[in-house]
Amino acid sequence: MRRVPYPVAIITSTDPTPTISHTNTTRTVNSHSKAEPLSTKYRGMTVSSFNTVTLTPQPVISFNVRRPSETLHALLTSGRFLVHLLSPTQETAALARDFARGNHNLALGESGFEFVGCSPSPSSSRSGAGGEESGDADASAALSLPMLQRKAGTPAAGGSDAALESGAEYFPFIFECQLLPDSVVDVYDHTIVVGSVVRAITSSAPIADTSAASPKDLCLTYADTRFWEVGNQI
Repeated sequence: MRRVPYPVAIITSTDPTPTISHTNTTRTVNSHSKAEPLSTKYRGMTVSSFNTVTLTPQPVISFNVRRPSETLHALLTSGRFLVHLLSPTQETAALARDFARGNHNLALGESGFEFVGCSPSPSSSRSGAGGEESGDADASAALSLPMLQRKAGTPAAGGSDAALESGAEYFPFIFECQLLPDSVVDVYDHTIVVGSVVRAITSSAPIADTSAASPKDLCLTYADTRFWEVGNQI
């Protein structure tokens, strides 16, 4: 299977209970969690199992997570998460490598990227993994979602010093998703996560002339333990 290319995605979510141990998905609120800055609640991970399940009647996506996972706990608890699809660049590959090692918030401090709070869509529901409205649903709904973007003033690829107004150059697609709790399945030490796409926060415009498409228009892939830019058309 290492010879089969897979799509690369960075999944992020906000943990309403960041100070607890996440060896399982039991929800125990720490008395000091409310005093913590929001940035300590942001979680992120890289997955190579991202896929679409269906497009109608609404878009539904899936991916697999190895347990234990702080990001998995966050999205199961909050019921909401962001999916970042990446452009094929050395910088995004390095970022995906960092998040593949776990919830590396510290890596953001050393890279050219950062988390920014993104207000959730008002149309998304606030239920957790159990599919029921929890007692702290209002508090969970108030939490912003962690969206990755290029740091302002950070030199871009090629040595440009111009600050990017949009992250579309590095994250051509960012989707806000709502967990479908009844579709979450544990398989041995992995969990299959299924979610509906609530909205596209960023979305690259479709290419009108497909003959003009290039590998740069396609997203980052992973195969043989390395990240790749898709090559030539056959």
